[in-house]
Amino acid sequence: MNPPNKPKSLQDILKQRQQSGFVGREEQVNLFRKNLELPLEDSRRHFLFNIWGQGGVGKTTLLRQFRQIVEGAKIIPAYVDEGEKSVPEVMGRLAEDLEQQGHRLGQFTERYKVYRQKRQELETDPEAPQGFSAFVGKTVAKAGMGMAKQVPGSGAVFGLINEDAVATQAGEWTAYVAKKLANKDEVRLVQEPVEVLTPLFLEDISKIAQKSGLGLFFDTYERSEEFLDSWLREILDGRHGEIPANILMIIAGRQELDKNHWAFYEGLMVRFPLEPFTEAEAQQYLTRKGITNSRVIEVILRLSGKLPLLVATLAAETPSDPTQVGDPSGTAVERFLKWIDDPKRRQLAVDAALPLCLNRDVLAKLRGEEEADGLFSWLKEMPFIDERTDGWAYHDVVKTQMLRHKRLVSPQSWADLHGKLADYYDTLRNNLHLEEDKKQRDSAWQNYTLNVLYHGLCQSPQRSLPAALNEFLAALKNQLSFAKRWAERMMQAGKDTGVAEIQRWGEQLANGLKAYDEDQYETAVEMFTALLSNSFIEVKWRAVALDWRGYVYTQSKQYSKALEDLTEAITLDQEEAEYLVDRGWTYRLMERHQEALADYNRAIEINPKYDLAIANRGETYRLMERYPEALQDFDRAIELNPKSDWAIANRGETYRSMERYEEALQDFHLATELNPKSDWAIAHRGETYRLMERYPEALQDFDRAIELNPKSDWAIAQRGVIYRLMERYPEAVQDFDRAIELNPKLDWAIASRGELYFLMERYHEALQDFNLAINLDADNDYYLYTRGLTYKALQQKDKAQADLELAIKIAKQSYEKDAKNWRNTFNLALYYLAAEDPKSAEDLYHYALSQSASLHIKLEAIQDLKDFLTIFPNHVQAQSMRELLQSSLKV
Repeated sequence: MNPPNKPKSLQDILKQRQQSGFVGREEQVNLFRKNLELPLEDSRRHFLFNIWGQGGVGKTTLLRQFRQIVEGAKIIPAYVDEGEKSVPEVMGRLAEDLEQQGHRLGQFTERYKVYRQKRQELETDPEAPQGFSAFVGKTVAKAGMGMAKQVPGSGAVFGLINEDAVATQAGEWTAYVAKKLANKDEVRLVQEPVEVLTPLFLEDISKIAQKSGLGLFFDTYERSEEFLDSWLREILDGRHGEIPANILMIIAGRQELDKNHWAFYEGLMVRFPLEPFTEAEAQQYLTRKGITNSRVIEVILRLSGKLPLLVATLAAETPSDPTQVGDPSGTAVERFLKWIDDPKRRQLAVDAALPLCLNRDVLAKLRGEEEADGLFSWLKEMPFIDERTDGWAYHDVVKTQMLRHKRLVSPQSWADLHGKLADYYDTLRNNLHLEEDKKQRDSAWQNYTLNVLYHGLCQSPQRSLPAALNEFLAALKNQLSFAKRWAERMMQAGKDTGVAEIQRWGEQLANGLKAYDEDQYETAVEMFTALLSNSFIEVKWRAVALDWRGYVYTQSKQYSKALEDLTEAITLDQEEAEYLVDRGWTYRLMERHQEALADYNRAIEINPKYDLAIANRGETYRLMERYPEALQDFDRAIELNPKSDWAIANRGETYRSMERYEEALQDFHLATELNPKSDWAIAHRGETYRLMERYPEALQDFDRAIELNPKSDWAIAQRGVIYRLMERYPEAVQDFDRAIELNPKLDWAIASRGELYFLMERYHEALQDFNLAINLDADNDYYLYTRGLTYKALQQKDKAQADLELAIKIAKQSYEKDAKNWRNTFNLALYYLAAEDPKSAEDLYHYALSQSASLHIKLEAIQDLKDFLTIFPNHVQAQSMRELLQSSLKV
């Protein structure tokens, strides 16, 4: 060792470089090193580095070399790999790495601890609703806006037929979170962890970077790109706050960063595509390892394909005596094993590939306690072993060859060792001593169980498959995220055993759950159908599969199929309230309200404190216009769960339907206070303001709702209606155009734009829109009326008369069925006026007024007459009827 102040000699430097083992990639290393020497403001300075290439090409090795260079430049490194499965976990791992180096992220760490604690509490709660675990850790799903009942002419009704499936589901989830957590900050933390934690993370790492610079290293990016890619770009865009210029990002993966997504950052980035060693680089590496015999080198180069990982593996134990080379055939791993002199090490190198994750205790189960320490120390030094956040693991390239070798050479030993590992993890699982209802949601229990699953399938694939599929459904019933991991583990077991059936099942389950997340319902249904077609699925898990398939059918609006599945699930398990709620929801969407009520009643009978069932029954009563009963249920649900913004907002909807607008506003205020990003509640508060003719406040709410959900065609078209009522026609047209572009079949928005053109005397454009709307809904009397008026304005009397007569016929049929449908009654009166039958019109107006039609219906009827008089200002009977209606408001 050199004395502290003595400069290094040439021999010292030579010896250090020989021992380092790093070879090749000089171009990348030199460029990276020189980049760090450039001033931050230098236009040649780069801040992003993308290392990419096939497995085993040396990405991780180069990443480690870059880390050494960064450390030498007094820049603090932080490293993460595929061990983390979400953005919050990645931030947590980076923070942990930094803290181990003496740099604590104070604000972030404290908040992240709360997040993990609360998430764990929620996910382990047996009361969590279906699909909840997939929701935790993601931004709250946008609540759907629903659909309008009638054309939004100035006096149109905007009642909802039914909640959108997404709105109901998201409402249940947010209500559950709000019920369980203590304050609004914690609710938002769980619902939007990325939005809450990222600014804190950036603020903390910025403080570190300001002192000495910071390098963030992302390895095996091909496995984390799906959730990390957009987040990293958001950081660079400044969405979550500023970051200092002396931060580097080094990203290594099998695929190049997408040039379309990352085009904006090309000026900041250097791309390093890695290829296998050149022959000169491979020989240089082997020379440094003391391997100089030409025949040995020739065998290594051929077997490795000059892939750096395999070159290093073969060099680790290669003999220098050419007589030991023997027949230069087989795989690189087989040759590597032949060159290990110690038989215990040779056997360990193969057997240790079987566990999914290695540590000293796992190794002791394979080789015994006495030998575990020494063998583990040797194994960790092998070039194909990587240390990860959860232990050590073989590189995929080597692991694949090792497993194949073990399976072919000794199938009995393969089965015995997997059986031993399955028993080991089963013991660890049992030692947790968890209560039955808490097992499925405990993270440690899940990890041990996934290891039991994998090793059981590897030990005896055909015997273990039926249990694996049944237990997949058990996982799915309790936690969707656990079911996803289950499918991935089955897929891995199929690949490692070479059993196509296991791999096919794993792929189908994984693809089906991914399709469900992405609203690709057909693929999700196929997965459940495949499970249900197997006779070995047990009755209780068959009910789970039926419920899920029914639930998916409901979301895809295949209601008849949904009812078949849900009814069979209920038959198989008559005490499961969740299945009844799911079927009740389906009935409600079909407007079969009595049957929906029966299901909700039964669910509440089974569980009287099931607030979601009570709130859903309240929503059914609201749609049936049984408002007192709806209020009673919403009050009870809110009493059980005072933070259920969904139930509170729907109570607000009930108050609005009863024209109790101030109470409606109070509920909408409370709902949006509990969930500031509920675009559904904000938009419906805006709709309440519209009915109160408080248009500026209505506009403000719709602006906010659209900002939160820019693709809500309903909210955009509704804002167009408000602009029209304010006579801001160009803005109204713009909104209708945008809504129709989003949903070309949104007939009421098309008709509304037609009405707007009509009022602007752009009659031919109005006709085009009315024709299109009628093509979409041929029996809509209001569309026929507005087209008839347009023909009347164009002096096309025959066409006008034909449309008005048909509109009258349709509206009259509705009147005969329900004379107290005041919207229809006022519409019919208006149609008679347009058709020059003032006596029939006047009789209907007087009838409706004598029966105390509601205030907002009267206001809408007055607006309809105002629009009529805009085009036909001298129509005496219309003037008279408008005065009649206006006078009724004063009474």
